Amino acid sequence: MRVVSLLAMFPRWLALGLSLFGAQALAGYAPIPDGYVLLSSDTTNRYVVAGGARFFIPPAQWSHYSGASTVVLPQATINSYAEIPQEGTLLRQLGYAAIYVVVGEKFWWIPSPTELDYWDDWKTVNNIPNAGWSDVFYNYSYKVLVQERTTSQIYLYIAGAKYPITNAADLAYYGGASSVKIVPLGTLADNTDQPWCGALLRERSSSTVYSLGFINSSLPGMYRSPVTATADGEVPDGALSSIPVFTPGGFLNCIN
Repeated sequence: MRVVSLLAMFPRWLALGLSLFGAQALAGYAPIPDGYVLLSSDTTNRYVVAGGARFFIPPAQWSHYSGASTVVLPQATINSYAEIPQEGTLLRQLGYAAIYVVVGEKFWWIPSPTELDYWDDWKTVNNIPNAGWSDVFYNYSYKVLVQERTTSQIYLYIAGAKYPITNAADLAYYGGASSVKIVPLGTLADNTDQPWCGALLRERSSSTVYSLGFINSSLPGMYRSPVTATADGEVPDGALSSIPVFTPGGFLNCIN
């Protein structure tokens, strides 16, 4: 494993900035090439860089990166680097064939060779650890407008669910056409109108917040239940109508 001096890797202006202000001043994407491994100088932690973001490498997987160039940095500096890669970054878990592209701070499965040919654009597929890497992407309140490539339907994606945008008012409310992110064709097939269990959502013209989850094994399927809580986000009017209401109210379970 080759250890490289951080200052030797980058242009003079970057070295000067590090000397004057410290590496921690460069919060955001790591100024280190993809595929490099970051070694913490004050812990045993190791991270691989992909799309400017840091991915923690469990000790059991260190051997997979034994040939990578390394950079030694304080843990505080490593912590200042992003956990979500830059737009267009290609990711693949060690030991798995599926390839994902990062768009709109989410990772989207590339389901076909045709789509991979479109999205790879001669980019390198980053091999990342296959444990814990996706946790940072699961943000219940994060929402984004998405549209599969070569299609016209726009969806609001929030808490693991997709909701079609059917009118100009909703499109404007969620950010307008300029906010729409193009994702791989076919990648939304596994997403339905049922969000992750535990989501707190309301329809945008209503003040009623619903807890989404399950009741028990004798009542299969997801329910929504009115609660007194702050919503993770707002969905288009009518978007929750297909999910039955649990009339007693209260927070639902995430074990069915």
